[in-house]
Amino acid sequence: MNAVAEEVQLQSMLNGVDIPPCPAVLIELDAELKKDMPDQREIARLISQDVALAGHVMLIANSPAFSTGHKLASITQAINVLGMQRIFSLVVSQLLKLALAGDQDASMDRFWETSAQTAHVSAELAKRLRCVRPDVAYTFGLFHDCGIPLLMKRFPQTKEVLAAANAAEERGFTDVEDAMMGTNHAVVGYFLAKRWHLPGFISEGVLYHHDYSVLAKPGSVSETAGALIAICVLAEHIIRLHGSGNGEQEWAKAAQYACNYFNLSLGAVDDLIEDILDWLG
Repeated sequence: MNAVAEEVQLQSMLNGVDIPPCPAVLIELDAELKKDMPDQREIARLISQDVALAGHVMLIANSPAFSTGHKLASITQAINVLGMQRIFSLVVSQLLKLALAGDQDASMDRFWETSAQTAHVSAELAKRLRCVRPDVAYTFGLFHDCGIPLLMKRFPQTKEVLAAANAAEERGFTDVEDAMMGTNHAVVGYFLAKRWHLPGFISEGVLYHHDYSVLAKPGSVSETAGALIAICVLAEHIIRLHGSGNGEQEWAKAAQYACNYFNLSLGAVDDLIEDILDWLG
């Protein structure tokens, strides 16, 4: 199947899920970041145009999770310390929350919290495994499940479906979703990531992040997407062990693929997991 036919097939799988349009500020930020030499002042100006958005970015940038050691006083300082890619991720996250405001129940607070935890652990794993840039791993950790809020908006039974998928010992996670809803969060997230101007390797990773077999098939996904999927598998397992997630069926399905991808034994991966758990405190 060629790329165009595959894209059409994926489109048909959306099953009525509405992908919100990309906000204008995000389009402008993306255009600036794609320049050979992005202008940091222009990025700060674009974010600062929206007082509420700038305030949220500063709130997160000064949170204990980023541990900068000193209070950041401006968007420019935040960009200097955290980097443009991570600031862009925070902007996308907040804009997505705003796009879905009023359509979600309180459980979505937990979803965003877990996504943020996965992002931080993914960045730390990337730093230690040296397979992809930490800021890129952070972005993927934050958005790999971005299709879930849109599914919840479209299908009232989404929470029950996700619980069934989490509990499935043999069937693939997205296979359960497809059977019960006619679509899945990986496909929905793929189109959201594309429409919201996230990098191609992010949207590709989102599409395949529950298809662990791609980790054993060189060339089936880009090298960066493969590394992001493998890192995220580890990060989610660590978050669950740390008491912030539900179910362990996915790790049982993914563990050997992830270990082989990083050319590490299960014992070495267990040691890495223990180190990260100590780092989390």
